[in-house]
Amino acid sequence: MDRSVTNLLGGGLRPNDPRRFLIEAMICAMHADGVVDARETAAMHKQITEHPLFQGLGATAASTLIDLSSDAIRYAGNSVVRAPAIAKGLPARIHRLAAFGMAAEVAVADQHLVDGELSFLEALRIALRISPVEAEQAVYAAQQHQLPAFLDDRYLRIKGMIPVATEVFALRALARAMANDDQRFKIRDFFAAIPDLALTKDELDSELYRAFRKPRGPDAQVFTELARVAQSLPDPVDRYWMVVYTLVAELPATVASWRVIPFMGVMQAAFQITDTDMELAVVDALTFPAALARPS
Repeated sequence: MDRSVTNLLGGGLRPNDPRRFLIEAMICAMHADGVVDARETAAMHKQITEHPLFQGLGATAASTLIDLSSDAIRYAGNSVVRAPAIAKGLPARIHRLAAFGMAAEVAVADQHLVDGELSFLEALRIALRISPVEAEQAVYAAQQHQLPAFLDDRYLRIKGMIPVATEVFALRALARAMANDDQRFKIRDFFAAIPDLALTKDELDSELYRAFRKPRGPDAQVFTELARVAQSLPDPVDRYWMVVYTLVAELPATVASWRVIPFMGVMQAAFQITDTDMELAVVDALTFPAALARPS
């Protein structure tokens, strides 16, 4: 498995490129206090030209994304208003953490965090569903010039939850009486399309095979198995995102009616997710592309 975020977003400009919203988060941070400091501008350009996430983007494409982002903020009226749009453009958790961290790095470039910047970062944190603790860690990493290491650590932690996700989806298939190779291959392709869940084809095949073939007792119940899986995720934010990934697998037209999807009801109870957080998970699930190939 790749050990850094270097190849996570790299390459030329693509349709709906997430880096547009990474740049917009930084520009919002620059404008949040009403004063664009030269050090903040320099920090943004340094990230775009040197940070591995922007590798291969090119000067012309970067300039285009800066112009698009600046126009969006100007039309919105202020930085805080753009926070939900930034979140909508960044469905994946690791992309959201990168956007917050980069915004924080620009905001602290002048050695001060004033009220306007703090208000924007808090609005961005809420929109991106980043926990207060994780946000505090990101700001500290930015202040210590350790943001790349922080993002690499978060990347590995999220990727480390893939075995849990494979077991959740194996149980989903079992609950639907579809625990077969065809469903396993569809789930593999689905995982490959989600940045947080993507590994090489061989790695995903191995993890899913292990989850689908895991011995279970003759009286094993899906709820009991899911509750056991949930115990391996003590962090409620990790549990929340596991629910988001599971909702993404449903047809977009049915996601808002999650209460009538049997497996989602069982998962909500096993993972101890409130109705309010389920509704937030619906919003986040629907930010993923509608054209995404989904398992049955």
